[in-house]
Amino acid sequence: MKLQLSLLGLVVLALAKPQDPPVSSTPTEPPAEPPTEPPAPVPVPIPSPPTSTVPAPPADPAPAPPPADPTGAPIPDGPICECGYTYCAAVLKAMAKPWSDGQLSTAYCETPNAVCKDQSPGSNVDNALFICLCAEPDQKVGDHIELLCGCDACLNVGPDFRGRCKSPCRAGHAAKGGGGGKGGDRVRGSNPMRFW
Repeated sequence: MKLQLSLLGLVVLALAKPQDPPVSSTPTEPPAEPPTEPPAPVPVPIPSPPTSTVPAPPADPAPAPPPADPTGAPIPDGPICECGYTYCAAVLKAMAKPWSDGQLSTAYCETPNAVCKDQSPGSNVDNALFICLCAEPDQKVGDHIELLCGCDACLNVGPDFRGRCKSPCRAGHAAKGGGGGKGGDRVRGSNPMRFW
């Protein structure tokens, strides 16, 4: 039985092996030479433009007025931010119109539930992560920032260059780098029976 299977396997391998094409004794004919010149294209007559009775537009139309700001909100004087973006304090301080330490501390402490003692931030303002909030949904720039987190280290890295904390922010842990929230060591969702 082994011998038969071995022979069958060898036959299958022999048939599966690619074979060289048989060598023919007749020489192959060279390909025919291409024609020396291609046939000339048939000329197509160019239609004349139709005559129109519609008057041509004036040569110098009046320029359109610039579009008005849809929100009607003027760009604020002083430091600004783009609505909805997150910013590290260092980025806000390095803008064309920079934010001052006093403005950042005020924004930090005016944020609801932020940890502040006598208008002094509970964590280092230089490591704070802020968000720019605007009054209108289609507003592009504003000057109102609120604290998102007092980070252990605030990062502003590519590819999007949006501010973020190096490690996750936990509310109520100002001593460990967390920024906001009243509630001590309690973390939202840690007690299954209550909200806090």
